[in-house]
Amino acid sequence: MSQSPDYQADTSISNRQALKAIEQEEKLLSAVYYGFVSLLAVGSTFFSPSGVLALPPMWLLLKRNHKLNQIHRSMTALLDSFEDLGVEIIPRLEIPGQGSLDLFVRFPSKHLFAIALRSQGKSTIFYNEASEALYIRRQQGGRGLNQWKFDHIQQLSDQEYWLRRNQSDLFGKSSRDKRRPLVKLLVLTGQTRLGKHSEHLYAMIGNQKVLLLRKRASVYVLMEEQLTDFIKAWLAQQPQ
Repeated sequence: MSQSPDYQADTSISNRQALKAIEQEEKLLSAVYYGFVSLLAVGSTFFSPSGVLALPPMWLLLKRNHKLNQIHRSMTALLDSFEDLGVEIIPRLEIPGQGSLDLFVRFPSKHLFAIALRSQGKSTIFYNEASEALYIRRQQGGRGLNQWKFDHIQQLSDQEYWLRRNQSDLFGKSSRDKRRPLVKLLVLTGQTRLGKHSEHLYAMIGNQKVLLLRKRASVYVLMEEQLTDFIKAWLAQQPQ
C-alpha cells in the first residue's frame, strides 16, 4: 500500500518547537474556558462554574486541555532525560480510524516507542486475564469493577499496524530498520493507579517491574512516574 499523503508525520519540527506549540495551545484553551466562565458569572445567575462543565463545548474543551497537559508533562520529562542522547519525539501522531498516538519516540540507536497516555481520574486499573480486558475501580462514587470500554491495548496494536503500512519511514530507511520492534506503552497518568496483579503478568526490565499484557501484541502498562526510568532500563539492556 502506498503512503497516504494526507497523514504524513511532520518530522521537520524540532522537539522544543513541538513542545512550545503544545504549551501555547494549553494556555489558549485555558484562557477561552476561564473567559467563558467569567462572562457567565457577570451576565447570568443561572450558571455556576460546575454548571459550565455540563455544556458540551466546555466539556470537550477541558478534555482536550487535559490531554495536552498529559502530553506536555510526559514530553518534558522525556526531553529532560534523553535530549542529550538525540531523542526525537513526535506528539499527537494522527492515525486515520485509530485516533491519535500521543507520543512516538525514537532514538539514534533506532529503538522506538509508542506511548499512549490515559487517565480515569481517581481510580485503580486492573487486568482480567479471562476476558483479556482492563477494568476500573473508582475510588469515589463507585463500587466494584467496571470494564474500561475502550480497548487501549488493541488500539496500540492497530496503530502500529497502520504506521508500518502507511508511514514506514518513521521506523527507518533500510528494510532492516522497517522491521525493528516498536515498544508499546500504556501509561496511566494523574491519580489513576495500577492495581496489583499475579506475578506471571509482570516483566522485569532492568530494575523496573511492569505489567506486560500479551494480546494481539505485547503492551507494557505502567504509571507516569515510571516512564523515564522504564525507557532508561530498556535502552540499557539493548545492544547499541
